[in-house]
Amino acid sequence: MLNSFKNLFTSTKSSKNFYQVVGEESGVYKLVRNFYEIMETDPKAIDCLKSHELVKNKIPDEVKKKLFMFLCGWFGGPNLFVEAYGHPRMRARHMHVKISTREKTQWLYCMKKALKKHPVKISRSEKKKILNSFTALALRIQNIA
Repeated sequence: MLNSFKNLFTSTKSSKNFYQVVGEESGVYKLVRNFYEIMETDPKAIDCLKSHELVKNKIPDEVKKKLFMFLCGWFGGPNLFVEAYGHPRMRARHMHVKISTREKTQWLYCMKKALKKHPVKISRSEKKKILNSFTALALRIQNIA
């Protein structure tokens, strides 16, 4: 099933998948780092931040590492998350967290800002495809209207 996702993340203009487009492992790492930095500091993301179990008002490194591992595989790179934890089952893994339209919107806001801040040049059309994919993922894990 995860291999079928790889086709979703392959750019039609080139043979690069999104893992390559964002800069492979170091690019995914930077995207995740920027994403959580925005979530931890931007008042517009406060509800999304508070939906996490925080340690000294920060999201634990283990949570950040899991998103990094998931995105590596989801974007078409190595399946680090699957190798360590099994199938992502994203909706099931997030059922214990209240994810309403507000948290979903704030999560996407942080990801959009992280993509804008990303040091690797990504074309507008590829950013749009990535954001559309994140939107579909966020809609799948939203569990409260």
